[in-house]
Amino acid sequence: MATPARHLCRSLFQVSRRIPGKRKCPSQFMAWPRQAIFLRQLSTTTPRKADEPSKSRSVRDTQEGEDYDDSLDRPTEYLTPGTLITVADLDPQERADFDLLPKQEQQEYLALQNHYAALFESEQADAALDGIVNDVDRQVDKEVEDLDFPDVALDRREAGYWAQDEDDEFGQVEDGDEPWDDSAISSIAHSELDVHREVREYTRVIAWDMPLLQQYAKPFQPPTEATPLRFRYTTYMGEAHPAAKKVVVQFCTKDLPNLTEVQRLKLIKLVGVRYNPDTDVVKMSCERFEAPAQNKRYLGDLVNKLLDEARNGADTFEDIPLDFRHHKSKKQVAFPEQWKLKPGRIQELLQARQNQGLLGPSETPALDGKEAIHSYVQTLGGRGTSPQRTL
Repeated sequence: MATPARHLCRSLFQVSRRIPGKRKCPSQFMAWPRQAIFLRQLSTTTPRKADEPSKSRSVRDTQEGEDYDDSLDRPTEYLTPGTLITVADLDPQERADFDLLPKQEQQEYLALQNHYAALFESEQADAALDGIVNDVDRQVDKEVEDLDFPDVALDRREAGYWAQDEDDEFGQVEDGDEPWDDSAISSIAHSELDVHREVREYTRVIAWDMPLLQQYAKPFQPPTEATPLRFRYTTYMGEAHPAAKKVVVQFCTKDLPNLTEVQRLKLIKLVGVRYNPDTDVVKMSCERFEAPAQNKRYLGDLVNKLLDEARNGADTFEDIPLDFRHHKSKKQVAFPEQWKLKPGRIQELLQARQNQGLLGPSETPALDGKEAIHSYVQTLGGRGTSPQRTL
């Protein structure tokens, strides 16, 4: 008899300890009066109201909830903050809930929000917040245990001079450092070996592959008048480089076909600072695109546009003067004409050398101008003598 009674008591006790599921708030006409409080039998939980709203309710809870008298939570005297909260400070959702309230409750709602803002600005709120933070810190200190690293003294005789026998509790991992191999070479030696391998590779290319290119050799043919454009490329022997895509074009304005003098001067004015007046060469470059062929095509199209604009007779730019301030000409030093030896002076010098015994009668050249000077210098160089200066 005792066993069935004990089993029944345990079942009733377990059933009474179950927490009921959350239920939706019934509508107003189905709600029970609040004066009657129904308790569950055989329950160990404290009595509470079903779905009782909390004291800190929003405007939406006030509209959708039950009749709840929150006059006890409201202060007797409202405080005023430094910056008042107005209707414009509410977000769209709060503004929608605010518009559903009556006029009187709207004023009370704004006053209550300003009162809370004033409380947060006061010193009491800061002190209360500091107290809460201190309580949390003390609670964390109680729950978290301090890390303890025991300092175990090790006998010096067991540790050794370099402490190699000492156990490292932080270094005991599976992927530790591998033991050093004395036969291994350093990274600098590996770099030297890489350079040596590269030199041997190019040496084999020179010895075996370069002679095979002889069958593709073609005789050089200078450019004709039909190809006045000269393109220049930059290569780095198979290496990727940002400057490898750059293409430079050069052309002489006098070599361009079907250009009158007026059109040529207009072309010079169009190219601007890209023109060199000393050599009459226009130089332009392009590295806008990734491939050199694209940059070359762009330069070719640009030259065609310049020629079309130069040949356009609508405006010849004759009223615009040529401006070469961008170019600084290099000073060309020429040998003065008055310093050059005349043929008569050369004969006098040769005759003086012959009279001094430096030259024989048969070695006196009877030449004029540059040929006489060249022959005279060769004669002196062959004899290995240093002539005396007699003027």
